[in-house]
Amino acid sequence: MKVNTNISKMDLVCFNLAIFPKSRSTYVSILVIAMFVFGFFCWKNGFPQTQNNWIAILVGSIGGGFFGVLFNLVFSMILILLMSSAKNGILGEHEYTLSPEGLYEKTLANEGLSKWSGITKVNVAGSYLLFQISGYLFHIVPARSFNSKEDFNEFVSVSMKYWQKAHNKPFQGTAGGSRYF
Repeated sequence: MKVNTNISKMDLVCFNLAIFPKSRSTYVSILVIAMFVFGFFCWKNGFPQTQNNWIAILVGSIGGGFFGVLFNLVFSMILILLMSSAKNGILGEHEYTLSPEGLYEKTLANEGLSKWSGITKVNVAGSYLLFQISGYLFHIVPARSFNSKEDFNEFVSVSMKYWQKAHNKPFQGTAGGSRYF
């Protein structure tokens, strides 16, 4: 199976927003930042002495963790958008081909095969099919690249079947049954 797509900067934004609330690292980061904020409050003012002070510091710490992660998301998105181009193969025309060996990608900048055993996850997030190569490296295929929703679901199903076979997992069906990040 083969699909041609044109990845835009808006795809990168939508993709990141789609995986952000589903990513475990989002919540781990909130917790870690909240712990640092709590430690800073306690170092600066000492341990709280009243129930109201405890509540205020805990709420402030969680809020600090949340806003720290949001700041990181915005900063990362700006860097991604500034550094992405068709010249480096991130944006522009992509041709993806599914085979029993793996996912073959061809762009103006590069060409390569990612073997199914080397692909960490295959999932659907929002209107994107995601092939996770490593922690923060993905191939994305927008659903709009297909003539119909059925064509997209068939591409997802074949992808999942190949990936699950390579990882010795039972086949779970189409995108509707897939597990999100």
